[in-house]
Amino acid sequence: MPPFACAGATGLRLGPPLPAASPERGRPEPPAQARRAPADLDGVSEGWSPQVSRPRPPRHAPSTAPYDAQAALDDLLGRLRASSGATRVSVWMHEATTETVVPYRSASCPPADRPSVAPRLSTAVTLSRSPFMSSVIRNRRPVVAQADGRRAADRELAEVGIRSAHGEPLLLDGEVVGVLTVEPAAAAAPHALRQVAPKLAAALAEAWTRQSQNRRLAQAEVLLGLIETAANAQSMDHLLAAACRQLAELGEVERVCVFLNENGRLVPRMAGYADGRRDSATWERFRNAPVGLQLAETVLATGEPLAADRDSGLLSGWWVDSFDIASGLAVPLGRGPNPVGVLTLDSTHVRPFSEDVRRLAVAAGAHLGGVIEQARTIEARAASLTTARVVRQMLVDGSSATGVAEAAEVVARAVQALAGTDRSAAYLLDDDGLIAEVRHVDWGDTHMNVVQTQLVGRRAADIALWRVTAEQQLPVFVEDTASSDLLDRRLVEALDVASYISVPLLAGDRLAGLVVTGSVSLQTTWTPPVREAVRQVTLEGSLVVENAALRADEQLRLRQLATEAHHDPLTGLANRRRLIEDLESTVYGPVGRGCAVLMLDLDRFKEINDSFGHSVGDDLLCLVGPRLEPVLGPGDLLARMGGDEFAVLLPDAGETRAREVAIGLAEALRDPFVLDGMPLHVDVSIGIALCPDHGRDRSLLLARADTAMYVAKRGRHGFEVWTADGTPDSRDRLETLEQLRIALDDDQLVNHYQPKLDLRTGAVTGAEALVRWNHPERGLLYPDVFLPLAEQAGLMRRLTINVLERSLRDLQSWRAAGHDLAVAVNLSVSNLQDVALPAQVEMLLHAFSVPAAALTLEITEDVLMADAARSQQVMAALRRLGVRLSIDDYGTGYSSLSYLRALPVDELKLDRSFVRNLTSDERAAAIVRSTLQLALDLDMAMVVEGVEDAATLAALRAWGCGVAQGYHIARPMPVDRFLPWLAARPAWTPRGGGVPQPSS
Repeated sequence: MPPFACAGATGLRLGPPLPAASPERGRPEPPAQARRAPADLDGVSEGWSPQVSRPRPPRHAPSTAPYDAQAALDDLLGRLRASSGATRVSVWMHEATTETVVPYRSASCPPADRPSVAPRLSTAVTLSRSPFMSSVIRNRRPVVAQADGRRAADRELAEVGIRSAHGEPLLLDGEVVGVLTVEPAAAAAPHALRQVAPKLAAALAEAWTRQSQNRRLAQAEVLLGLIETAANAQSMDHLLAAACRQLAELGEVERVCVFLNENGRLVPRMAGYADGRRDSATWERFRNAPVGLQLAETVLATGEPLAADRDSGLLSGWWVDSFDIASGLAVPLGRGPNPVGVLTLDSTHVRPFSEDVRRLAVAAGAHLGGVIEQARTIEARAASLTTARVVRQMLVDGSSATGVAEAAEVVARAVQALAGTDRSAAYLLDDDGLIAEVRHVDWGDTHMNVVQTQLVGRRAADIALWRVTAEQQLPVFVEDTASSDLLDRRLVEALDVASYISVPLLAGDRLAGLVVTGSVSLQTTWTPPVREAVRQVTLEGSLVVENAALRADEQLRLRQLATEAHHDPLTGLANRRRLIEDLESTVYGPVGRGCAVLMLDLDRFKEINDSFGHSVGDDLLCLVGPRLEPVLGPGDLLARMGGDEFAVLLPDAGETRAREVAIGLAEALRDPFVLDGMPLHVDVSIGIALCPDHGRDRSLLLARADTAMYVAKRGRHGFEVWTADGTPDSRDRLETLEQLRIALDDDQLVNHYQPKLDLRTGAVTGAEALVRWNHPERGLLYPDVFLPLAEQAGLMRRLTINVLERSLRDLQSWRAAGHDLAVAVNLSVSNLQDVALPAQVEMLLHAFSVPAAALTLEITEDVLMADAARSQQVMAALRRLGVRLSIDDYGTGYSSLSYLRALPVDELKLDRSFVRNLTSDERAAAIVRSTLQLALDLDMAMVVEGVEDAATLAALRAWGCGVAQGYHIARPMPVDRFLPWLAARPAWTPRGGGVPQPSS
């Protein structure tokens, strides 16, 4: 719609009025093109206004000053109006880049005769909204419109209260630079218009150019002012507020707003009015806008300036209704594809934005974006240094924290230091999801009582803040508690909290609690760098919490291990380790006390297991201890050695008391055990060895008590005291020993191999070499028949080298066939005390071209204690070769956590006694799990032997065990059957939670 009236001006008549002609009648020729005037219009005035009124110049004076294009324009308009008798003549500047016409100058009749001007006629208008102006410019011909006509241009005049008007295009160098309007249309004389139009076009173009230059100078001053403001700004808000106010004034809009890009979301940050006013209610609505401004969101996404009017899709809804926005212009803040935000200019009436205003907005947006990026960089650098300092201190403090509660307090102090808040609290849950414990930092007693009475004991899921933090697992920032419903208003008032941050306490994937740190009384605004720093502390804090929880679990586990290390998990009695420790302290003590060792083995126990199952057998074993303990006196020790074997240590006892105790033990087991209503009778065979009569070595005493026990079992004597005379038992051992010497010379000893299965991949990774004696008369003999004799007779070193040589030869052939396997060989006491062993092992590895890492040497815990210093020397030498070392039968010998820390071992091999009842005995399962965790914490491999059923294998795989061996996988087999078995074995594939099972 054209504002056909701007301001009043009068001028000289050009001559008598000429009859007007409309384009519809006769269509006069378009005016001739004007030529750009040389320097005769250079002296234009620097002042401008959309409404100008100038007095009529006297006739004797020149009407225009030299080079004053604006004055020339006013003079031409005044003379044209006077000569034509028009009520009003006006010129409009056509801004082609924005498709806008801008009212520039007009000449009107005296005020008494001047028609009233509609308010919307004094502003620029886009061609799309003015059919009259659009027709003149696009057709490049005069247009006449009548208020009583039916065309769009006619209706436009009727809407603004103009009866008729003539529109004349002003052409310069072939381009339409503006429009001349004459009211009424009848006053438009074609002859006069043809004369004045070229002059008006030249003067208008020059005056507009000068005016644009002046405006650009003013804009440059604004930008320079922004630079100075940025250098002296007290804060980012101070800078943005000054920029918004200046841009609103120069851009001829009511308001300028800044939206900052925070994590991909536009956040309203600052707004300024041209008149400098500040309305608190409007400011709060702006800062807490419930929806985004679509115009700004689009500019952020495209990176291109964009203007829109109300109800256009880009400018509608809440923003238009709340702030009465009619037109808006948005430009990106910064240069490049990733703006730091969006700058918007808006007006309360529909208006186009001129090229000058757009240019100013774009330049200001680019400059402000650079300033904001620089400020953010400086702020981020400072925040990064602060964050690093706080995180470092948190990690130092957290390294000594044990348990979630202590770690939570450390995290609370770190978050408070970063956020600059007044106090913090860590809220911790129990297993039922209730708030069970609160750790306070810098709290007063009054507010602590509020927390104790209103929060402790409540279900955390009933609190909205807890639900949001648990769902997001990220910090939640609430800068104004009055506008948030995450906490009960009454609780907020009682705690006097104005702003707060909620930080999740994560222990792994589990939410263990919350840290809430808040500001008292005064609201706090947290900048993006501070928010990012809090998020980083949240991540680092989760490690502090998790490590503290692990430390607490580890301490508990170590206490349990210390207890379980000396107790049998099934019966609760002392275990083999405890018996050996007490026996050693008695035998090797400085006093040299005597003692008696009794070894007990239950008769027909295997029949009970086979007939009624292992669970009944376990129940029976648990009842044996309470039967036997009343027989013993103070200071005596009853221990379970494994399976159905028990042992008794009687300090300071001789043969007489040992016999009396043996008789009492047998009597205690004479009555039947009742299990599930069924009576079961169990007898016992007991062997007795005496110190010092039968020796002062604990291994020797145990072996001789064990020998006597087997003598009692074979003879069914009840109990037997070990003797060294020429009994048949002694003669048999001597005969077997001589035959063993011959067997070593005649290669009667052979290796059998039991495969080891990797539970993670289902692949066979190696095998354990188990020696067998292919006796020419007695058949295949197992190691327990001849290895003790070989150790006593000094044949163990030779036997071990024999087994080792065979194992490496077989391993060489397997690897040559394409099987990447390893082999494990057992060492004895004498082997580990042989300083020449490492050199012999190195020679054999070289001879068979086997990598050292493919050989594992297994050492029992008892072997380690024979000569600890020499054992460690030999083990260190073997380790330097690259050979892997494993503690065999772990848990049954003299294992110690200090030795695990000191010895150079790579692997723990858990004894089969802990695995036998794994799926039915929770205490045995607990020991296996804790040992698996211990091996993991010590960075050791874990092998579990004695796996005899699928359920045990599945449990081990589910707990993360690495390697297993046992009858369920494969029994030991001769070397000629190993490779065929490997080729024909079932494929172990993960099923049921990844547990390897043979596929059909």
